[in-house]
Amino acid sequence: MLNRRSALFRSSGPATDTAEDAPSYRFLELLAVSASDLLQAEDLAPALDRIFGLIRNEVELDVFFHYVFDGNGLDLNAWAGITPEQVTDWSHVPIGIAICGGVAESLTPMIARDIQQSDDPRLAYARDMGLDACFCTPLLHKNMLLGTLAFGRRGRATFTDAEVQFLQTLASYVTLAKHRIRVDRELRARLQERDRMLAERVTIERQMLELTRASALGSIAATVAHELNQPLSAAANYMAALRLSPASDDHTRDLTGAAEQQLQRAGEIIRRIRRMVRQNDLVLEDRSVTASIEEALNLVRAAAPRLLPPVTIHVAGAANCARFDNVQIVQVLANLLRNAGEACQRHADAAIRVTAERQDPHEVTIRVIDNGPGVPLAQRDQLFQPGLGNGGSDSGGGLGLGLAISHHLIEGHGGRIWAEETPGGGATFAFTIPSALETGS
Repeated sequence: MLNRRSALFRSSGPATDTAEDAPSYRFLELLAVSASDLLQAEDLAPALDRIFGLIRNEVELDVFFHYVFDGNGLDLNAWAGITPEQVTDWSHVPIGIAICGGVAESLTPMIARDIQQSDDPRLAYARDMGLDACFCTPLLHKNMLLGTLAFGRRGRATFTDAEVQFLQTLASYVTLAKHRIRVDRELRARLQERDRMLAERVTIERQMLELTRASALGSIAATVAHELNQPLSAAANYMAALRLSPASDDHTRDLTGAAEQQLQRAGEIIRRIRRMVRQNDLVLEDRSVTASIEEALNLVRAAAPRLLPPVTIHVAGAANCARFDNVQIVQVLANLLRNAGEACQRHADAAIRVTAERQDPHEVTIRVIDNGPGVPLAQRDQLFQPGLGNGGSDSGGGLGLGLAISHHLIEGHGGRIWAEETPGGGATFAFTIPSALETGS
């Protein structure tokens, strides 16, 4: 611990005025230039190097060193006039040790005079640098220690009051600049984090859009394949009947036979499309139902932060593990949650519940329930056909691909999806997926 009453260290307060201590207009000019530099600085160390180069001859300075307070001690941040070995030896100074450590402890500016004539061990660092006088001040912002700034000289054993006042004023400028730079960096970091989150949100939206488009194409392909298969089969049967008819001549039989072959070929192409679409690279794994529900919630919230009202999740213990393709089931849940949010967003007490239970040993039933206006009974059987509305409580217009896609994806899992009566009003959409292998019977 330093003795604050030591004759070697004195406060930089008023002293006896002399002609030498008279305020210097040159000092004011140097302060103005320094303030301008610090105002524009983005890094304090280079700015201090420039300022020291500007003032060292005017104030007869030989060294300076700026320490940063890291919460435990002082780390050397900028310096001039000391050897590389001294930089290494004094790169970190504990609180209470040497001049800068003592200033950091007392939070009071100090002046060390006649250093070379002193045998005080606390001045060993300054003596090794050949200093005769040293001025050191804490850098304080709202009573919070940011670091210390020290200046030393050789050949003169003290500082005049004018010089001390100049260096103290310069230190106050450095304090403000240091605080500003830190605030600017924190602000830039927060802006970068915001930009990163916005970019991540855009990526999620793009992924959802791509998945929706791919699923929509699959659903449309499956629908078209299903619808075309029957008329093609009927046309092939008519051609066969015409070819086998006793009234047909050889030329007609040849033409109808060729047409029948083309129809059969078209039918095979349609069957291949249906098989390809239904397989859809399904990856079935035993997964957590709760985790998939939460992932779907995060996707919808990222794409439309204000869409969803409060959502509660209740997953029965026996229903928390099921066997499904996570990407596809998350897409189904996201579609249903988005519809539910749009349906009840105009209600003051809007709320959504997501439940999962195991009503059958072989499957898990998941429900998305909202308290919107509900789905008319007459529309429930047609909700999952493309072109008949988006579904949800509002049954608004649209292509209805969301529910058609959901129907296609659930059907690919061997499950079912439907709308059912909701006690108390609202809409309930339910679907089933296979139970986990280790719990299925």
